[in-house]
Amino acid sequence: MIISFIPVAALIVALTVFKLAAWRAALIALAVGAAEALWWRGLPAGELAACVAKGAQTGLYPIGLVIVAALFTYAITVESKAIDEIKRALASLSSEKCYLALLIAWGFGNFMEGMAGFGTAVAIPCAILVGIGFDPMKAVLCCLVANTTPTAFGSVGVPTMVLASETGLEVSRLTATIAYLELVPTALSPFIILAIVEGRQGLKAHWRLALLADVAFLVPWLAIAATFSCELPNIIGGIVTMVAIGAIGNCKEIDVRAQAWAWMPFAFVVALLSVAALMPAHVKPSPGLVILIAAFLGGLCQKIRPARLFGLLFETLRRYALALFTICAVLALAKIMGAAGMTDLLAKALVAATGRYYAAVSPVIGALAGFVTGSGTSSNVLFGSLQTSVAASEAHRFLFAAANVMGAGIGKMICPQSIVLGCAAAGLAGLENAVMSKAAKFFAAVLFAAALATFAAAF
Repeated sequence: MIISFIPVAALIVALTVFKLAAWRAALIALAVGAAEALWWRGLPAGELAACVAKGAQTGLYPIGLVIVAALFTYAITVESKAIDEIKRALASLSSEKCYLALLIAWGFGNFMEGMAGFGTAVAIPCAILVGIGFDPMKAVLCCLVANTTPTAFGSVGVPTMVLASETGLEVSRLTATIAYLELVPTALSPFIILAIVEGRQGLKAHWRLALLADVAFLVPWLAIAATFSCELPNIIGGIVTMVAIGAIGNCKEIDVRAQAWAWMPFAFVVALLSVAALMPAHVKPSPGLVILIAAFLGGLCQKIRPARLFGLLFETLRRYALALFTICAVLALAKIMGAAGMTDLLAKALVAATGRYYAAVSPVIGALAGFVTGSGTSSNVLFGSLQTSVAASEAHRFLFAAANVMGAGIGKMICPQSIVLGCAAAGLAGLENAVMSKAAKFFAAVLFAAALATFAAAF
């Protein structure tokens, strides 16, 4: 079992001890895993090469295409200055800090996680909150807490699609299982945000607002996840939340026409993804292709020249090339570990060590991966198949897979990558350890709720 864990341990040590960039750490872990598979497990070189090729291919398509297309959509709103119009509208609705924290960190943050992910849901809402006068430390903590359980359906559902691919589980049933399992941990977030902003007094004075934020997000989020697809729960839930909270704010300050223009690329994405989700499976296009077409349509409506749109697409590819490489390397490692039997050995050891209490441990394993990689997608690649191989029944396969991605999102609350992004946006560079220590208690509370929820669901 210990030998089987060496490639994952190499990744953890490279990231946390030696502080290497994610792509370097993933490359080292891949090299260690390949060497172990060849010389200890006797995996044929041809099969090893096929695993690497399959991992790279999956990382580029469909996963990479979705990620690039989603980030390209966001880049269009930056280029057209639409994002500035959106920021101004959000900030103008109220001067009440609890109200703004829920509107921006929870509503807008969840929308950004659904649209783009990759740290945008921490950095952008955090920068907005600090820009309108929030205490920087509180702004970072609010955004870290908000950006936990929505990770499963982030980047237009990529983590869940990858999890389904890695485990062989049916994606619609897996999506519904994730949503039901995450209800309680997700519902805690708005109340924790109130506690961060104004402590017990904030909870006492504004609990109804937190309840509104919960209902506005969770009802459409659960309905879409349970019946529709994994691409849209965060996006629609975030929009409904912003509308519901915004409705009790100072809506007179909003220029409806300017906002319609500003949200145009996002509106095309939602509309075209909704149409694609209704199409028969054999003709349904890739979500990445749908988002790419929607982004171009939105950019053209915002008067960006076609040549500049292609330039933005190229810049997005260049900017996130190393992130794509990291995903490809981690996917290749996961394929090698599975083919060489290392994942199976780890699973058997975990069952022997935890017995009937494994259900409570399942989200903790996901949280470890989330802490190390800072990515729900990479976490699912690392431990998704391991979690399902532990399960004693088909229902538990879905449950433990869902627990893995839930834990991964919670682990992101204290992962170095998320904290560095938040601190950079809030002007707290150098205070990352202080932020991590303050976030740790919220991380522990939400992870404990997730462990209880998984254990209760299992038994």
